[in-house]
Amino acid sequence: MEAVGLAYIILGLIVGGGIGWMLAKQRMGGEVIRSEERLLAKEEAAATNEEKVRAEIQNLVTDIGRKNSEDFLILAEERLGKVQIAADKDHVARKKELDEIFKPMTDSLTSLDETTKKLEKERVGAYQGLKRTVENLQRQTTDLRDTNVKLSTALRGSSKSRGDWGQISLRNVAESAGMTEHCDFDIEVTLASGAGGGRVDMLAKIPDGGNIPIDAKVPLAAYWDGLDLEDPDVRKKKMQEHAKAVKGHIDALVKRDYPSLTGGSDFTVMYIPAPPILAAAFEIDSSLQEYAFRKRVLITTPVELLGLLRTVSVYWQQQSMAENAQEIQQVAREFYERSAKFGEDLSKMGRGLNTAVNAYNAAVGSYDRRVIPAGRRLEGLRVADSSARKLESGNPVEGTARIPENTGSAEEE
Repeated sequence: MEAVGLAYIILGLIVGGGIGWMLAKQRMGGEVIRSEERLLAKEEAAATNEEKVRAEIQNLVTDIGRKNSEDFLILAEERLGKVQIAADKDHVARKKELDEIFKPMTDSLTSLDETTKKLEKERVGAYQGLKRTVENLQRQTTDLRDTNVKLSTALRGSSKSRGDWGQISLRNVAESAGMTEHCDFDIEVTLASGAGGGRVDMLAKIPDGGNIPIDAKVPLAAYWDGLDLEDPDVRKKKMQEHAKAVKGHIDALVKRDYPSLTGGSDFTVMYIPAPPILAAAFEIDSSLQEYAFRKRVLITTPVELLGLLRTVSVYWQQQSMAENAQEIQQVAREFYERSAKFGEDLSKMGRGLNTAVNAYNAAVGSYDRRVIPAGRRLEGLRVADSSARKLESGNPVEGTARIPENTGSAEEE
């Protein structure tokens, strides 16, 4: 029973506590609402007052701002006018300073512009000149190529053309060595018939009546054919044919035996106008030169032949000097004798002049001692008053004529 009563008591306390809490909550909520309403009313009143104050402040600020703006504008206009005047003066002064600063630069730019225009004109002219030069060079190159093609075709197809080329080159080398045709060498000389006979391309004359036979050979066909080939084996065969052709020319000169027909030389010069032609043959057969020596044939190119003919030219000069030495001695002796005779004549003339000077000075002395005193006495006696001339004292000649030295002894002898 006691437990049930205790439970009812606890339940009553709980129910009563809940009802009390709810009542207290309701009462507190009403107070909160009333507080919020009062607070809201106060906030609305404050907002209304704030708007009024803000409006009044805005009106006050507007009035003050308007008044200040008008005053500021007036003051600003006054200040701006003064500043504008000062700025204008400063602008003029700065402009003048800038003009003075930039004037040298402007003058330099103007000069540079004129120079640039002048250079441009010169450049255009130079370009046109260069263009014409290039065009001429291109045309000359084309002509040279065409000429080379024609020359190549002619030399390939005609042995006569190759022979003419060799002779022209031979003549040029001889003239470069200082030799003169018909004096120091002859072209295309026909020799008397003998063991070989025939006509030699050139005979270079040497002192004491000797001659050096020179024959131009141009073994070119196989050489050029070999250069055009790309297959090394086939090219080698063509070069072998070329070396064989060179050897054949050596044998032909041996058969003609020019030294025995010309005299004064124990060998024949075989001239090949292009060193690569000979070098290609030596590359295949290095014994060609030795073979030619044994046959008394000297193989030369323009360089070697120039040295040989230059040596011959020097020999001619030495012989000419030797032949002229006796004549030079005779002319020198005659000149000396004539000079000695002229010296004797000068000595005689000098001695004669000295004798005449001495005689003149003696006459002047006698004139001054004897004639002048008598004349002065006559002038004192007024005898010569009506005479247009007056006596003058004589002036002796000073010095003597210079006589050449070492002539008296020759005259005495």
